[in-house]
Amino acid sequence: MGEAVSGTSLPTWWHPLLRLHHRWVERHVVPAEKAATELGIDFDAAAIRKALGYQRWMFLRRVRRIAIFFAVLALLAVVTRPAACRPGGLLTTGQAWCPTYTAYVFGPNADPWVSITPTLALIVILWIVSAWRGENILRLYQPLYPLLDLLTASADLTTMDGSRYTNAVKLSAKAAELGLPLRTVVRDAASDFGARGALRKELLTHADLVETAIMQAADGLVGDRTGSARKLGTLAGAIAANVAAGQFTKMLPHADLPEEAVIEPDRLDGRRLAKACLWSAISVTAFALLLARLGAPAELLMPLAVVAFIVTAYVLLGLWYGLAEATRLTRSLMSFFSAGPPL
Repeated sequence: MGEAVSGTSLPTWWHPLLRLHHRWVERHVVPAEKAATELGIDFDAAAIRKALGYQRWMFLRRVRRIAIFFAVLALLAVVTRPAACRPGGLLTTGQAWCPTYTAYVFGPNADPWVSITPTLALIVILWIVSAWRGENILRLYQPLYPLLDLLTASADLTTMDGSRYTNAVKLSAKAAELGLPLRTVVRDAASDFGARGALRKELLTHADLVETAIMQAADGLVGDRTGSARKLGTLAGAIAANVAAGQFTKMLPHADLPEEAVIEPDRLDGRRLAKACLWSAISVTAFALLLARLGAPAELLMPLAVVAFIVTAYVLLGLWYGLAEATRLTRSLMSFFSAGPPL
């Protein structure tokens, strides 16, 4: 199999997970390299492979998040156990005796390993799946996979004879999906460099210009499929090369950028609200299930869940986009729960 993608001296067959990762990377790089040759554009496959190198510690970061989640649950158990043991309390267990922490968390007469063992097995499965899907890479290089797919699909369309309309629609959809990964990577880059306001604004502005350039090229698929597909492939190849080189403020040269970003505010706001509402719903549901298990009445949980959902979504929006933007977006969210027109 040759040398491992991560740059280590161990052959990939010595490390099964590394071998799985290598196969996933090659599944994207090889077709993209062929596509670049067909389109006649420069493509540094070695730099792309290096950027997509296997990082063992990336999955450990995910495990750390899982550990933090269970640590929070353990802390909640420590805090709520006295209330659960108090006769007549809101979270009373209805028992005359106070259970141990193990019995309180896992249930009376329960074997903790019955719950712990499946959790550990699930972590191992997730580790294998993450290697198989090539996910253990630096977060800044996550957009490389959709960029390589866009490059390959663009070249395929230029050489295709039949069903060009259907494939042009699919190519346009691939181009539309690039906006969020590009904005995510520039936010991550800004955070890595201290999250300074000026740098963050510069990176986000550049990402909006890059997305506009991609969408303008995709709009041309309606009238000139071959020329627009070639343009999309050229843009995808250039962005991939610059992202792999860490040029996050120069993902596209100035000559390929439009004069101003033209992104529909409604579509951009919808993405932000959807992301915040999803994580808010997951968090509120998890805590509601925990309180329900502790005996909290449904009459209290329902209104509490609605309020907690809005508050959590607002906190997430403020954390990601600032308080002013969070306030504006939350007004749109509040209009959904009101009987009147949107604010």
